[in-house]
Amino acid sequence: MRIIFSLNLISIFVVFTTYAQKPPNIQQNSLRAPADIKIDGKATEWKDKFQAYNRATDIFYTICNDDENLYLAIQASEPDVLTKITNRGIVFSINTSGMKKDENAVSITYPVFDFLYGNKPFIRFANSSMYDFQRLAMEQNPDSVSKVANKKLHASEKFVRINGIPGVDTLLSIYNQQGIKVAEAFDNKMAYSYELALPLKYLNMNKASKFVYHIMLPGIDVYKDLGYKFTKRADGAIVASLPPGGVTVQASHLPAVTSTTDFWGEYVLTKEK
Repeated sequence: MRIIFSLNLISIFVVFTTYAQKPPNIQQNSLRAPADIKIDGKATEWKDKFQAYNRATDIFYTICNDDENLYLAIQASEPDVLTKITNRGIVFSINTSGMKKDENAVSITYPVFDFLYGNKPFIRFANSSMYDFQRLAMEQNPDSVSKVANKKLHASEKFVRINGIPGVDTLLSIYNQQGIKVAEAFDNKMAYSYELALPLKYLNMNKASKFVYHIMLPGIDVYKDLGYKFTKRADGAIVASLPPGGVTVQASHLPAVTSTTDFWGEYVLTKEK
């Protein structure tokens, strides 16, 4: 009994230690941006160690700042989450009033894709909508799969949507003159990384250092976002069909990809010591 008891104690300790090492649901601390930070869609600055893993949205994320910019880095790998991001993007809102409801909130949506068929990446992810041979091919050729996915992604991304910044257009090129930098990419494991740099001058903090933020992953519209084409038959009936290149989603996955998920947090800007 002593041996069994000891093993049980070891098991409890291992479970506790593993749990304690998991990142929190919401980022708890402010952070100075790494000196080598670069907005390139690669998570190298973070060394795969993010400040939080939010269970409502299934994303890892880190918010940090320096004296000039606020940064947001996100990483996701769950297929249904990736389906939402590569169709509807990520919405990052900042409420400097400290209230969740703020008509003057600054909001950035990225990536932004055209809803018209042919102007979206239509990336197929390894969820249950794939046949076994397709999933196996992805697993055996990860570099090739990520290369194709990035090619589709970068060919389709053109804009970032801005709300709440006076004097800045609602729809900006990703190569804009306002200093708002964005980037996204898949690595060879098909993990998606997102990076954003927003100049602090656009936040109008008025000497305040604390703000409320909101991160949202909008749910997709199955017909608009997955490439369905509508045609009218001779009898007047409207028929929906999936053109070549469109992406199917099985019924069991519909609730996950059509539902909007989000969370709120607070952040305090840090100053260089």
